[in-house]
Amino acid sequence: MRHTVEVIADAHPRPMVHPVTHPDDADWAAFAPDPNEPTTWRWGVPESLAAGIALLVAVGIFLFWPSSLSVEQAINQISVLGIPRQFHEAVATEVTDFSCLGAIDDSCALVIFEITSGPDAGLPYAQEFTAGSVTPIVEVGDRVILSYLPPNGEITDLVAQPCTYDPDATCAVASVFVASGNGSGSTETVELFSGQEVDLAVGDHVHTTFDSDGVAVAVTPASLRTSYQFADFQRRSFLYVLVLLFAAGVIALGRWRGVAALVGLGLTLVVVLYWLIPSLLSGHRPGPVALVGASAVAYVALYVSHGLSRTTTIALLGTVGALTLTTLLSALSVRIAQFTGFASEESMLLVLLDGIDVQGLLLAGIVIGAAGALDDITVTQSSAIAQLRSAAPDISTHELLGRGMAIGRAHVGSIVNTLVLAYLGAALPLTILFVLAQQSLGTVLNSEVVAVEVTRTLVGTLGIVAAVPLTTWLATLWPSLPIHEH
Repeated sequence: MRHTVEVIADAHPRPMVHPVTHPDDADWAAFAPDPNEPTTWRWGVPESLAAGIALLVAVGIFLFWPSSLSVEQAINQISVLGIPRQFHEAVATEVTDFSCLGAIDDSCALVIFEITSGPDAGLPYAQEFTAGSVTPIVEVGDRVILSYLPPNGEITDLVAQPCTYDPDATCAVASVFVASGNGSGSTETVELFSGQEVDLAVGDHVHTTFDSDGVAVAVTPASLRTSYQFADFQRRSFLYVLVLLFAAGVIALGRWRGVAALVGLGLTLVVVLYWLIPSLLSGHRPGPVALVGASAVAYVALYVSHGLSRTTTIALLGTVGALTLTTLLSALSVRIAQFTGFASEESMLLVLLDGIDVQGLLLAGIVIGAAGALDDITVTQSSAIAQLRSAAPDISTHELLGRGMAIGRAHVGSIVNTLVLAYLGAALPLTILFVLAQQSLGTVLNSEVVAVEVTRTLVGTLGIVAAVPLTTWLATLWPSLPIHEH
């Protein structure tokens, strides 16, 4: 395993003597200079640039720091749709097939679940499943996940008064104290539907429904039937095993470097989940947020996975430069193509959130999507140049640049195909629908849902293409020498 270390030699150089080490120790040594050789880190132009960019990234993180209040408001706004935030496990204990009401030729199923976690653990919950190709087939013994929508209000008073829609009629009006979620801490007045007062009494826990303006419009008595709903099958155990196999494979091949790569992956997820997404929810501009977040991920992923070295620093500079270009191209493409951002159902839900730039989220998605591939190609280019110089110390700068570009062209050729196939695989059902519609290629490409993916692929690839000459030139300009064998 090779490691790039910049040294200033002593006036009286001594021969290097390497002690016999265990293979694991050799892997660990890749992250540190040889202890038998006097070594000092030389601070150069690349390190100064990386430090300056790191300062800018830190400032950006501070400026775009997410507001906890804004995030909480976004959660309350989306809760208007009744989207559950809690999930509990259950097991199917009984399945009964019967003819569907109104369609005796179709088969429906009544499934009895035993709730195994949460506030109602041990209680049975029944749900009917209608026939259909998209209806899940549940069998006895299947472990499932039930969504849980806890009651958010309590009836404090029930009175009779003239109805709002007919002053000559009398309606029951409930005063509801909202304990959680939208309108938390307030007492809302809700006019009940005809006959609904029979099922309600003072002290009952209810589900309070709000409209998009935050006005309480209905209450429903809390019960297992109204609180629980089948969400999905329980597959966490399988995923845990798969994650363990993935980690074991990475560590078995990469040893300590594999461990470092997993740590870098974990830190990347922390940056995305706990800073980037909350920052977008706080209403900050998606473009700058994506650039700062992707740059922060590059610092974490590269230095943690590959160690502190000139080679890693060159790869980092190439990555940040390509990310900047990708951000500019993305902003230009989204504006020229007049993307609305509403090509997917998920985007339509975000309309409810104040301050969210749905169009800008397309831009952010392109930048974040390109970040991972950029790390790969810049590290490869930087390392390739270092290895070429190590194998041929007398190689000219011109030849070194040419050979490095040849490696980069081969890498770009393969990664472009990889990106296209990855996007096609993710959108395969949509692709099939367009093929079956027998529309012209121009019509298909012009639709926003397809045009967005085409733009995502091409702009991301342009950033990758730009990263090759930039990183190769930087690695040739500021070489990583000498390279010692461990």
